[in-house]
Amino acid sequence: MRAARHEAAMWLTVAMLGLAFGPSALAETSPTGPARRSHPRPRAVLLAHKSGVNAIAFAPDGKTLASGGADGSIILWDVAAREPLAAVLAGPKQGVSSVAFSPDGKILASGGGDGTVVTWDLARREPLGSPLAGHAQGVTSVAFSPDGRTLASASDDRTVILWDLAARRPEGPSLAGHRDWIASVAFAPDGKTLASASADRTVILWDVATRRPLGSPLSGHAGWVVGVAFAPDGKTLASASADRTVILWDVAAHRPVGPPLAGHQNWVSSVAFSPDGKTLASGSADRTLLLWDVATHQALTSRLFGAHRRGVTSVVWSPDGETLASGGDDKRIIFWDLGREARSR
Repeated sequence: MRAARHEAAMWLTVAMLGLAFGPSALAETSPTGPARRSHPRPRAVLLAHKSGVNAIAFAPDGKTLASGGADGSIILWDVAAREPLAAVLAGPKQGVSSVAFSPDGKILASGGGDGTVVTWDLARREPLGSPLAGHAQGVTSVAFSPDGRTLASASDDRTVILWDLAARRPEGPSLAGHRDWIASVAFAPDGKTLASASADRTVILWDVATRRPLGSPLSGHAGWVVGVAFAPDGKTLASASADRTVILWDVAAHRPVGPPLAGHQNWVSSVAFSPDGKTLASGSADRTLLLWDVATHQALTSRLFGAHRRGVTSVVWSPDGETLASGGDDKRIIFWDLGREARSR
């Protein structure tokens, strides 16, 4: 394991030990802004992984959820039945760090600690050819372009590769600009911009066509940046950091929109916008989730805690916006029922 990632694992372990006081301690500090009284509750708990869940993703039709585990397994879940759809897909022994569905829902991409990306034919439950190999170290994040023709992969080797999926080869030289390992990548809705988040505490916005950075890196976090997500309209970018905050960025202006969103008691591991772009969900190593009003920057609820027993690693919205799913180091996937909350807005 690369030294920086080993240090990250140790840092997270120490952070987890600091949470031994339990959920009551978490409730002592209120998140930014007044919290609503309505409080989404867990609707289902999915258990099948033998170790922590590193990543989850909904299929475009919302009927299937994919999860990747530190144990190297990939599980496809029937969302309605809340059960695995078929046999577990075998990923690398070094663990599955990221999963993403193609826009048409026919392909699943998974990034692994072995430095490769596997694309899976979901109809046949088999890999589409050999793994995509090009990184010198583990793959941390994968993301499809909106047209499904390109796949971006980020790595511990400080680079991003844009893959031509039809030709199954890189579209050009790797995107190199970060000074430390890259934790997350995300395409803008129009596919013209790619965001990459790094342990160098910055986010770089890349022009996909020219493969060059769009201006200077976005700097504002005091710790590693470990997650990024674009709003559905592409005008706002959210970044999650080990400094326990989330920053909302004006993509065009390259500057923060207001002060950081502060409320978590440990590093923020993942962020996701609701389909309508009005709500942002954040998951944290403090074992909780928060829902934020994007317009006002205020917390919509108190912390969602009690369901995860260890840190939250990944949060995603169902396409209809009625459900939020979270994966954690406790091997659990939680479905949170947000139907009432969504309708009340």
